[in-house]
Amino acid sequence: MALHQDNCEICTRVAQCRDGSHLGLIAELDTGYAVLGDSQFFRGYSVLLCKEPATELDELPHAFRVRYLEEMSQLASAVRKVTKAHKINYECLGNMVPHLHFHVFPRQLTDPAPLAPVWGQMPSGDDAAKYKLDASRDASLKSDIRRAIEEIRTAR
Repeated sequence: MALHQDNCEICTRVAQCRDGSHLGLIAELDTGYAVLGDSQFFRGYSVLLCKEPATELDELPHAFRVRYLEEMSQLASAVRKVTKAHKINYECLGNMVPHLHFHVFPRQLTDPAPLAPVWGQMPSGDDAAKYKLDASRDASLKSDIRRAIEEIRTAR
């Protein structure tokens, strides 16, 4: 069984969300924080950081788990609406950082390899810099996704 790390990257990001210093913060939800991903190679790539330091879904109390999954789906719906994605890819790995978090990747038919998994496509080195999360460039994307989440949550 994976153990939660002492110096947990997700716990650090959750703390940044709580104090308002996380650059990619989209919205606080009941069970987690929706943030833009560090790379915007897949424009609108977002992550739902769980407020609880669980490593597995089944470690969460039932009602919290159901709500967390519902909110992950709301984030995905908002990302799909804003980016007009052809498909959404969901990832919940935790192999490197065993603190529950879901990756939400909007996929387009115009992606360089639209049928391939996302991780092999993320740019590295000098190419990665132009896709790094940027407060100025990505401000409207964050506010559009936030607004879409609010609309989805209001309509339920």
